[in-house]
Amino acid sequence: MPDPANFAQTLSDSQRKKYRILAYASTWFGNFSDVMIDSSAILILYFTMLGSSDSMVMLTTSLVGLTAMFLFIPSAGIVNKFGPKKVVEYSCYLGTASLLLVALSPFFGEAVDQYFAFAGCFFYCISKAIWPPAWYPILNSILLPNERAGFFGFLRFSYFILTGSVFWLLGHFMGENPPMLFLQIVIGVIGIMVMGRHFCLSRIPLPEVKSESCDIVKSLKETVKNSSLVGFSVYICILLFAFSPVLPLALKYLKSGLNQGDGFVQEVSAFGIAGMVLGYLLYSTILRFIGMKALQLCVHALYFIVPVGIFFFGANHVAVIILYFVGSFAYACFWCMMSQEILALANPKNFAMSSALVQTYQMIGMGLGRVASSVLLCGMLAVSWDWNIDFGLWSGTLTVSQYQTIFLFCGAISLLSVIFLICLPSIVPEHDDYYNP
Repeated sequence: MPDPANFAQTLSDSQRKKYRILAYASTWFGNFSDVMIDSSAILILYFTMLGSSDSMVMLTTSLVGLTAMFLFIPSAGIVNKFGPKKVVEYSCYLGTASLLLVALSPFFGEAVDQYFAFAGCFFYCISKAIWPPAWYPILNSILLPNERAGFFGFLRFSYFILTGSVFWLLGHFMGENPPMLFLQIVIGVIGIMVMGRHFCLSRIPLPEVKSESCDIVKSLKETVKNSSLVGFSVYICILLFAFSPVLPLALKYLKSGLNQGDGFVQEVSAFGIAGMVLGYLLYSTILRFIGMKALQLCVHALYFIVPVGIFFFGANHVAVIILYFVGSFAYACFWCMMSQEILALANPKNFAMSSALVQTYQMIGMGLGRVASSVLLCGMLAVSWDWNIDFGLWSGTLTVSQYQTIFLFCGAISLLSVIFLICLPSIVPEHDDYYNP
């Protein structure tokens, strides 16, 4: 397979700029749906209106990780067989149809509407699991190494500015008790916009590659020989297991634990998106000043501080909002860092599978983390409990809700995952592997 990075070197500056704009535009269209699933309260409110339980709402937010952990690696084999652009095309068709099913689910009747909506989310998550292994090979064909940090920072900054503004306006205008039809229209329009991803990426030329056999096992064996890539994958899996439930659970906590209105919760979710926007905007600047190693250590520290902070100060909704903003900022830096490291670590000869391996571990962490929080909300925890604190100047009784208990678990896992920092290439950049059984 030709090296996509060499193809990028054959492009002129104006060509690479044009194709970067098309890549940006593909996210401006396609990522409204991703933000709605991952970061917005729209879907949470929609399922609540359909009468779904807390555990089903949290399970819905975990579907992305659950489907991706099983499909990313097979999808990499499909990309090798049919090419990145063809895979993106079919995933967009499926994504649009799936979200339209979610939007139309109330028409199937109250007895089954939430299950049709859940099925639509499930099929959308399948479509979302198919195209990312094609995304990174496309980017590697149009980006030079020194363009990666700026590209990922502006990419995520621009689409989160767009989506954050739109979702904030939706939260402002839909009020405390929006009609079901309003949310149906929003979800349906976002579903149609998914096709914009295919429209833009289909216009980016890629190096011609010979169609390969879909030998997933052989490709995977070659990939796991890259110890730096595998170590990085394990680290992000553990860290996302700890932190991925925190942000969606914070929104659910504001709604069900602190009894805030729907409009307020949606505005808070938009406030969190603003935190992500700021993180994306400042990512390349922060990276330039402190370097990848220090940035990763700071993000890890915030992944501990945010859930523990909500545990201790969760009764104050203002504190929850501030910590939600800080967590969103750290989350943004994490995603840019991960994307940049994928391009740096993936072997060009086996790029689709290399990127798929990292993303599989990423989604295993996200999926298991959110499933664990969903299971804990199924009655396994006491609704509230009292903790008698006696830390010298700080003493008294702290009443802890079941939501805050999960935040404490998340903080504890983030702290324990410090032992996996040695897996990061920025911490241990050189490896001298030895094995003599």
